[in-house]
Amino acid sequence: MDAPRAIVEVAGVDVRWHDLISLRFEDTLYLAADSFEAEFRNDHLLSDWFRKKQEVRIYLGYVKDPESWSKSELHHVFTGMIDGIKPKFGSSMTVQLIGRDYSAPLIDTEYSIAYASQTASQIAGILAAKYGLKPIITPTTVVVNKELVTDKKEWEVLQALADQEGFVAYVTKNKELYFGPRQEKDETIVATLYYRVPEKANCEIEFDDSTVGVINKVTVRHWLGGKNKRLIEASAVNQQVLDAMGGQVKEKIIYESKAKTVELAKYYAEKRLKELSRMVITGSGSCPGNPLMVTEKRVQVAEGCGRFNGIYYIEKAEHEFSKTSGYVTRFDITSLRPDSAEQYRQDLYDYKEKKY
Repeated sequence: MDAPRAIVEVAGVDVRWHDLISLRFEDTLYLAADSFEAEFRNDHLLSDWFRKKQEVRIYLGYVKDPESWSKSELHHVFTGMIDGIKPKFGSSMTVQLIGRDYSAPLIDTEYSIAYASQTASQIAGILAAKYGLKPIITPTTVVVNKELVTDKKEWEVLQALADQEGFVAYVTKNKELYFGPRQEKDETIVATLYYRVPEKANCEIEFDDSTVGVINKVTVRHWLGGKNKRLIEASAVNQQVLDAMGGQVKEKIIYESKAKTVELAKYYAEKRLKELSRMVITGSGSCPGNPLMVTEKRVQVAEGCGRFNGIYYIEKAEHEFSKTSGYVTRFDITSLRPDSAEQYRQDLYDYKEKKY
């Protein structure tokens, strides 16, 4: 049977397998910074070598021979930097690292680039260059309104610009800054889950079939620039869903750069409303560790859950590895493709509470 293994590479050097105690890596969608925690034996004072801002790469997976294996057999799942180092000198000597991906410095830094009639893509390019990220940026032509870049963190500026253009913005594990249209969905199923099925059972899972998160009104906006600056806006309402929710309006405002007329704004509002007003089933659970389970990939609940069997998208995946308890993946899933990036702002890694 294949054995779970993990490697944590710090500043280009693999920390010895012998020293690794446990590891947790959290993969979220778009705006939420991916984060990690790792604990090591500290008998040889690894804590003297570790430093904040050192680069960390994490590899997870399974190997055929647990006595003779290499990093090349594992999946590269994370690249980021150390935020904090926590050595413990007690009955045993251990050291814990915590950190985030390469969106972290943008999240932490006030925007200070001089405003000089830049477009959104030009600003994204400047930020990519500032942090040594490979730019994967779709060109834009509209000059940014100054209010969008005032008194904000760099990450907030980047997301506001992405919202305005109808784009998404995120940093990949390959140190790429993506700023452009949302990528086409991937239909690949990366895990098949069974509940209480003899010889197949591999998960525990709970579902929520409710109206939480359902939108019954969508408003599309776009600011036309130039001398005659004005707001283009139109809304669409799903009356059936509104009635089912007791008349309580649940509105989502979307900035769409293509909505250059009221008619186009109405078209995009109705299009997005069809996606957002459908009742959604969400779930959360755990299964044997699977490094392929990352956000926006799909899983199939194949048997054991009655009407809740079906295909789901991954919204969040948390991978936990320990030499004592093995490798487990905990996940949040949804029956609809996760909504665009802005809904994940509240999930940002709270660096203020873990400041060192």
